[in-house]
Amino acid sequence: MTVDEEEVAALRERIAADSLTSRRDYLRLAVTMSGGLAAGGVAVAAGIFHRHGEGSARPMLVAAQLRPGDSVTFSYPGEEDRAVALRMADGTLVAYSSICTHLACGVLWRADRGEQGELYCPCHEGVFDPRTGAVTAGPPPRPLPRVLLEERDGGIWAVGTLESGEEQP
Repeated sequence: MTVDEEEVAALRERIAADSLTSRRDYLRLAVTMSGGLAAGGVAVAAGIFHRHGEGSARPMLVAAQLRPGDSVTFSYPGEEDRAVALRMADGTLVAYSSICTHLACGVLWRADRGEQGELYCPCHEGVFDPRTGAVTAGPPPRPLPRVLLEERDGGIWAVGTLESGEEQP
């Protein structure tokens, strides 16, 4: 063998030794991934994972008061359910889950945007209408779930929740 042939043979040996995956490794990976997906599907179907809105829907004091343009964040109905209450410039009081319906990023209130402000998800630039929770821009597939509020006893109380797009009774 010449020097060039030796180099080519050595290169072929190195490539063969560095092969990314064998068939056996590929099948092992495919079976493991399929098993994981199946187990996750069973867990979701069985209701093991927490979903927004599950938990006690007991009335909870959110704030003593909110001035027009102000907002307050709180947890409702469960301890891990983040929500935001805001008072629009005209005095209307609304509250929504502050978890984006796209990929569960945090939704922020921006009072200085547009005529009435906006609920904004900075992760993928989703925008929601503050009056209805409806999607006005970006990738979110559904409106924000609504938190029902009442003004009573000198404060603002969260008293229940609605699913995305569900109308208030």
